[in-house]
Amino acid sequence: MSSGIPRPDLPAEKLARLVEKQQLLDGDNYDPMKHSGAIGIPYEIFLARLEVARQMKEKNTGRELHHFSLGKPWTLEGDWMIIGDVHVPFTDYEFGQLVNLVGRKHLSKPRRLLVAGDFFNMDTFSTYAHLTSIPAWKEEREAAKQLLHEWMDTFDEVKMIMGNHDRRLQKFVAGAFDETDILSLVIANPDRVQMSGFGYCTIKAGNGAEWRITHPKNYSINQLVVADTLAQKYNQHIISFHEHHLSVGFDRFKRHIIVNGGCLVQQDKLAYTSLDDTKNANMALGFVMLKSGAPYVFGKSPFTDWKFWL
Repeated sequence: MSSGIPRPDLPAEKLARLVEKQQLLDGDNYDPMKHSGAIGIPYEIFLARLEVARQMKEKNTGRELHHFSLGKPWTLEGDWMIIGDVHVPFTDYEFGQLVNLVGRKHLSKPRRLLVAGDFFNMDTFSTYAHLTSIPAWKEEREAAKQLLHEWMDTFDEVKMIMGNHDRRLQKFVAGAFDETDILSLVIANPDRVQMSGFGYCTIKAGNGAEWRITHPKNYSINQLVVADTLAQKYNQHIISFHEHHLSVGFDRFKRHIIVNGGCLVQQDKLAYTSLDDTKNANMALGFVMLKSGAPYVFGKSPFTDWKFWL
């Protein structure tokens, strides 16, 4: 719920009227615990909300306390092309074109694209010390515009969730910018492109499966480890980005499908991965198509038989 409180559609005054009506019907047999269960509110919240209604009536305040809200993540439906970790302007633009080609051939209109975090790199706004000269923000901005317009030639709708790099600008301005401000820096078409303030969303597929698409804060050098834990925590199928791994399998208990969705960034363009030897995992180019509730994971040959798909 957007307010973080159960059943915000039943505010204190409305709940009090509902209770009075039920008490008249049940008389001495009225059971508040049974009633709270019937209307879907935990018993302790049920009692607390009635207390709010009592105080409002006695003190004649006329309104409830304001509840701060972060909003709520998206719940999407249907088939989607899903990409992540684009990191403009360090993107592998040639591999990124395969997103268009697969989408046009294998998805029906209206085609939809979900960018699962780190569309931007935002080095300009990073608090980390730079190892080399970095692209100016205007270069990143123009690369972002170009890439979005290329994808919009194929996809009727583009949605984005937040990644840690996207949040760099939010941190730089101490939260003064939200997702709308960030997206408006590169495109002004809310009917075609939208960004969520959350780092995850869910997709309800046509076969009834529920998928959680996420750019988590956690990282493991071992693929599918973070996705496995998230599957247990949220009891959902998982498509996870951030780690730049590419893999698909079952969680350890074989109840959920878990996917690492790869990335669209060129590893050799990133200073922290290329200037010195490191035992960190290499990055894997890739993206995911979620169609009829099943994930199709694409990567460089021989991971994917491109002749079969295109």
